[in-house]
Order: sequence, then structure tokens, then C-alpha cells
Amino acid sequence: MQGVSIQTSQNIALDFELAGIGERLLAFLIDLFIILGFILGLFLFLELLNTGSDILRNSLFFLIGYGYRLVSEIYFNGQTAGKMALRIKVVKLDGGSPSFAAYFLRWLMEVFDFLIIGLGVVFIILTKKGQRIGDLLAGTTVVKIRKVSAINVQNKIFMDKVDETYEPTFFEASHLSDVEVRLIKSALKTYKENAVKTPALTIEQKLKQKYQIKSDLATVKFLYTLLRDHIYYVTK
Repeated sequence: MQGVSIQTSQNIALDFELAGIGERLLAFLIDLFIILGFILGLFLFLELLNTGSDILRNSLFFLIGYGYRLVSEIYFNGQTAGKMALRIKVVKLDGGSPSFAAYFLRWLMEVFDFLIIGLGVVFIILTKKGQRIGDLLAGTTVVKIRKVSAINVQNKIFMDKVDETYEPTFFEASHLSDVEVRLIKSALKTYKENAVKTPALTIEQKLKQKYQIKSDLATVKFLYTLLRDHIYYVTK
């Protein structure tokens, strides 16, 4: 299957499988049925109330239909109901979380990607990272969300020993509790598998406050360093 490797600012490569054309189109169709169903329900409700002018109704229907995907992707971290159902999501190619501007650009270009028949599909097929016009401008793509095996995670991320020549950075790591270590691993696993950074940011803030740690390291690199330092001290 076609994949993409996203190099984060912490020099950590995250490998994702690109969402296929079929999955993206099916997600779009699911969203379309949801939009049409909601508009139909709203139309019937307004008819029962016998309220609102045709212009007002049409404007409301247009805003709901066209704005649904933008609002959904912003509030559900790159997913709409259709994307959730197909377990795919929008991610930034630089490893960060898509910004409002990125989501807005993707949404704005939907007019060209979807209303010009086949244009978005052609670009997804021809571009190496499966990007339609909106993705190219926003620096995003759509990937599959897949769980990796516990063994794979253990081997690739959560080492149980460090090199004998390893030099720890934070002495405070020696005081980490088993619960805190599990929380760090869980946050890093969530970031690796689903590109969701919020748990990592939260645990970073909590640990820095508790242990009075001052560090300019980026969040993910800071947590990886804490783990390695902790392993160094408990196995020393």
C-alpha cells in the first residue's frame, strides 16, 4: 500500500498509510448523505413552523451544506463523520497539527476539487503523497489511522534499556513513578498512531510543573528524553 513518511520537528519519522481514493470518496459520500439528511430534516421542521423566507432558508441550507466539512475537521481534529467511519484523517506533512488556515484552504478549494468533475481525484492519483489541490496548498494529506501491535510499539519506541555510553539529560527523570511513565508512553503512542499531540502537551506541562524542569526541547523530544533518562537511572 502507498504510504507517506512524515518527519516531525523532533526528527522523528512517523509512517502512515495513505487513504485510498475509494476510502476518501466513500467518506465524502457519507458526509453528503448526512448533510442532505440534516437539510431535509431542517426543511420539514421549518415547513411545519411555516416560518422564514425562501432566501433565508436557502442561505441557511447553503451555510450548513458548505460549512459542515470545515467545522467538523476543525473541531474533530481533521475528521468528519465520514472520515471517522472510514478511520482516516487529515494530517500536516510537517508533523504538526493542521492549523485553522490549513483546514480553511482545503475547504476553500473544495469548489475546484469537487465541483470540477474528477479534478480532485486526478490530483490525488498523480501526486506522490495523495494530495488534491486543497492539500497541496495547505501542506496536508489524508492518511489511515491504524493500530500497531504492542510488540512493534515496544521495539520501536519504548525501549527497556539504553546504551552503556548514554548520558542522561534530566536527573528528575529518576523520580518518575510507574504511573507517570505509563502516561508518557500512552501520550507518545497516541501521537505516533493518531497524530494527536494534546495528551503529550498535557503530560509535558504537568511533569515540568511537578519536578520544576526547565527545558527548551520540543514536546515529543522532551518526553522521549525523559523516558530514556528514567530507563538509564532504574537500570544503572
